[in-house]
Amino acid sequence: MKGVKTMTAPILTNSEDQKLLTLASASMQRNNVKQSAALRDGTGRTHVGNAIGLTTLSLDALQVALAMALSSGAEVIEAAVVVGEHPSEISRENVREISKNALIWHVTSDGTIHAL
Repeated sequence: MKGVKTMTAPILTNSEDQKLLTLASASMQRNNVKQSAALRDGTGRTHVGNAIGLTTLSLDALQVALAMALSSGAEVIEAAVVVGEHPSEISRENVREISKNALIWHVTSDGTIHAL
């Protein structure tokens, strides 16, 4: 995939990024969804979201987590981890509109970690 860096070794060495992975994974399992995301804002708060698929509203998990962060007053996004299905291009653009250098990771069902 264009713009995706596949890593062969674990790259979430920062304990705060590992926390995002734990939160997103737990949310995905607990809610039995195909995609979940957790992100950390500039104040260190974490926000978790799951994909929404209604007839009239469709958001991926990263968009939901971002909306939660923004509605809570976040002005900066430091990092995000998406587990399950690949996050949409638009959701990554949404995050980068707020924070150009935000780290975004995608973790596949087999545990492979991709930097986006």
